[in-house]
Amino acid sequence: MGFIIIGIGSISDTGLNRAILQIISHGFIGAALFFLAGTGYDRLRLLYLEQMGGMAIPMPKIFTVFSILSMASLALPGMSGFVAELMIFFGILTSQKYLLMTKILIIFLNTIGIILTPIYSLSMLRQMFYGYKLFNTPNSYCSNDSIFLSL
Repeated sequence: MGFIIIGIGSISDTGLNRAILQIISHGFIGAALFFLAGTGYDRLRLLYLEQMGGMAIPMPKIFTVFSILSMASLALPGMSGFVAELMIFFGILTSQKYLLMTKILIIFLNTIGIILTPIYSLSMLRQMFYGYKLFNTPNSYCSNDSIFLSL
């Protein structure tokens, strides 16, 4: 969300256009991740990450889609968030509104966010899908077809 504010604050065509791209990208990726979190809850009826673990084997399709969307949330190259974030950086660098030190400070603070995002996202993936299996997989409350028809 900070990238959107910085893109708007750059007051340049590049920054504003890429802020809109970031809004759209973040909206789709975030909504899909929340949908998959709800699907995982419907199938397991567990709320806490400490109780989950080893979900990759009983639910491989959910694991695959969740992993792809988590990587998209990290803004890896080839994903929509990467283009938006990179162009927002260019927008703030080419903006004539700010001094050089202000630009460096803004980019430094965003870089900290870029470093912290994989830490919490990948640790969540590790806990949910690769952790120790602490639950008995119940019968699924919805079929696989209904999950992917809604996606």
